[in-house]
Amino acid sequence: MVVKQVNKLDLQCAAGMVRNQVLSVAGVTRIRLLYEVAEMECVANIIGKGVLGPHFARSMNDISPGHLMVMVAYAGDEHSERPVGMVAARYDDKPGWDLKDFLSAHWSRLYPSEKAGEFAEFLPESCLYAQGITGPFSYIGDGWISKEFRGSDLLGLIQKLLIMLAYDEWKPALTYGWMRPDKVLKGYAARWGYSMVYPRGIEWRVPPAQIDLRDVYFVGVDQVGIRQMVLDLTYED
Repeated sequence: MVVKQVNKLDLQCAAGMVRNQVLSVAGVTRIRLLYEVAEMECVANIIGKGVLGPHFARSMNDISPGHLMVMVAYAGDEHSERPVGMVAARYDDKPGWDLKDFLSAHWSRLYPSEKAGEFAEFLPESCLYAQGITGPFSYIGDGWISKEFRGSDLLGLIQKLLIMLAYDEWKPALTYGWMRPDKVLKGYAARWGYSMVYPRGIEWRVPPAQIDLRDVYFVGVDQVGIRQMVLDLTYED
C-alpha cells in the first residue's frame, strides 16, 4: 500500500493549533523543546518526577545527539517560572530488526525480575502485532505532570504536540508507547493521538518486579494515523 505523505504545511498548522490549546490551559505560560538528556534530568528533578525512567536514563541507554526531543510546559512569570509538565520522544532505527525484535531485545535489559540478578523476559509469541513493522520508530514516554495540573488536559496535549513535532523532524514509520488499561478504557489513547491499541501489549515469560508493567497496552500511530490526526485537526466545514 502506498501511503500518501502528510502535507507539511497542514502538519505545522495542526501543531500550531495544539500548541495554542496547551497555552490555553489555565496557568501555563510557555512551552519549550529540549534536546539533551541532561536538560531532561534537570526538569524531571524540578517537576517532582525524580530520576528518568529506564527508556531514557543514561545508565541504560545510549541516545545519540538528535535522537531526543523533550516537550516541557511551564507556569509562572519570568521571575517564578517552573516546569509543570513534560514528555519525551526517542528516535530508534534498527536495520535488520522489526519492532517485535527490537522490543524484546530492548526491554530484556531494562527491568529486573523479582529474582536477584535476573531481568524480565518476553514470551517468544509476545508482541505479534509488531511483527513485520520496520523502523524508524519514535518512542513516547516519561510523561509527568505537577500535582496542581493533574485533572487538566495538559499531559495529553503536550504528548499530541510532541507526536506531531517528532514526526515532522524524524519521519518515523511508527510512533508508539505503553499505557495502563484503566487509561485506555477511559479513552486516553485516542484523545492523546494514538490510533493503534493492542491489549496485552506484552506477554511475559519472566515478569518484571514492577507490578504495573505486567499488564500494559501497546499504543501507536503510524503515518496513516498521523495524516488522519492532521486532517481531523485542520478540517473545516
